[in-house]
Amino acid sequence: MKSTYQLLLLGFGCILLLACFLLPEQLSQDLRKGTKQLFGPVVRVAEKPIHFFTHMDARLKTLDQAQAEAAFLHQQIAELQLQNQLLANKAAENARLREMLGYREASQYRLRACQVVSREPSNWWTTVQVNIGWQDEPDLKPDQPVVSPRGVVGKTGTVTRYVTDVILMVDKNCSITALVEDPQAAGAPTDLSGNHDHGIVQGEGNFEEGTPLIKISYLPKDSQVEVGQFIVTSGLGPYFPAGLRLGTIKEVPPLAKTYPTFGLYREAIVEPTADLNHLDELFIVLGPKQGNDSKPTPDSDSTPSSQN
Repeated sequence: MKSTYQLLLLGFGCILLLACFLLPEQLSQDLRKGTKQLFGPVVRVAEKPIHFFTHMDARLKTLDQAQAEAAFLHQQIAELQLQNQLLANKAAENARLREMLGYREASQYRLRACQVVSREPSNWWTTVQVNIGWQDEPDLKPDQPVVSPRGVVGKTGTVTRYVTDVILMVDKNCSITALVEDPQAAGAPTDLSGNHDHGIVQGEGNFEEGTPLIKISYLPKDSQVEVGQFIVTSGLGPYFPAGLRLGTIKEVPPLAKTYPTFGLYREAIVEPTADLNHLDELFIVLGPKQGNDSKPTPDSDSTPSSQN
């Protein structure tokens, strides 16, 4: 039965095909027109799923391409961000090195450059280690000033063959003779013959506050020291030469007749000018440059021998 039906359809198709070629032109056109009208709805219905799946496949390909492009762009963004960070680090390092080069050329002292190689979290505000020792620099010894272009960092401690400890100025074991300098005198040579107030700078040890400070003590009780004034080394110690920047006055407590001053001298809180939280490249002051015969004057009798 099924084969008979198929044969009938095939025969009907053949008859139509022959009719299109054998019949007169007018009849052939009418027959084709009637066939289109008869089978047009069927063809139209069959075309919709074909168009749907073709359009869906194109949309799927477009979505895959968009996802691939988005992944590629994300990768490019990550690479560019990394490159920008590296360039920013290089620019910051270049700026630091330029600043250090200018500082060394302008300094009247012989400076040995070094780099911080170790800093233990438990001793973050007390000591750091730098990458030179007595094998690298024969003139290297304990208690020599360690500075950055911004100011004093501390002094050398234990000197070994390859590494040297640096005791930071905010540690209580670092004492430096100093004087108060007027703000307008910044950048000018320190005049030791003037009426500057002398004192001793020592670390406060207030590490838990996050911003360690130093304190200048033994100022005259009638000192007119004010917030904003600069503190520099006085040159009266055996190691620290004159004129090195230490910090700026941050607070001047009222004169108290209680311990520890008993009203005999004034104290002031000083904020270091050097950024002690970010230490990379430093200088060790080895002495005056060749041809510079100026030498620090020894401490007076009133200065303890352990102070610099």
